[in-house]
Amino acid sequence: MISLKTLMVEGRYDRLISVLSRKLLEVVKDSHVATTNRTGMFSGTKIYYKQGESYPKIDEDSQRHIYFEEIENLQIPLEFWLELKVQWIQGLNDFRYGGDAFNETGKTSDVEPLIEIRFELDPAEYPNVLSEVAMQLRDTLRHEIEHITQSGWNMRTSKYIRSDMSMRKKIELGELPPARYFTLPKEIPAMLQGMYLKAKKSKKPLSKVVNDYLDVWVSNNTITPQDKDSILKVWSEYLPKLGIRYDIYLPKV
Repeated sequence: MISLKTLMVEGRYDRLISVLSRKLLEVVKDSHVATTNRTGMFSGTKIYYKQGESYPKIDEDSQRHIYFEEIENLQIPLEFWLELKVQWIQGLNDFRYGGDAFNETGKTSDVEPLIEIRFELDPAEYPNVLSEVAMQLRDTLRHEIEHITQSGWNMRTSKYIRSDMSMRKKIELGELPPARYFTLPKEIPAMLQGMYLKAKKSKKPLSKVVNDYLDVWVSNNTITPQDKDSILKVWSEYLPKLGIRYDIYLPKV
């Protein structure tokens, strides 16, 4: 049984994510005007790229944000900077999204963290793509907010997890298999919290959301079906620590 305190705290996170995701979704909608701008500009930043036109990697500094604001929430409480980057790419024929939390790894810090949210979108998919943008906004925001409570400025004692940067580096260098990323100490709760919120908002079973997510990585050969099963086992054992009591294994067909 989930405690009343857990439900109250979870509700505060849900309310914050709802406010922020609605705000960012409106910015994404507004940014579509860049596709009718001769220079592809929105708010002084080039974000629309025509077929065959070169464009910077969205996670590089050369691609500027189109939204930047300091977020303060006294109920949780939380303080952090939030930025949104968007690229409209003609002929992309894909939907790409991502996020990062730039946060100190110690128990205390005088550096306020930054959360960056990114979307690469094909204008041909507008406005249908907005429903997927809205869903991934909630998932990614919840994921990254979990990260900034694990250490640093917004650290919660109950959530503190020491740095796992050495393992991340080994994965990046190929010294550890890619599947190891999904069971990093800091990634397990962040991934599960994000997908749990996504399941609630989409009214889908958590098992489907989790399995669909991992199946993408299986289909692009990042992980194997055996890796997926191992990850699910680790996640299943961790869920009760978050007050989430659901079976995330889908029945075999």
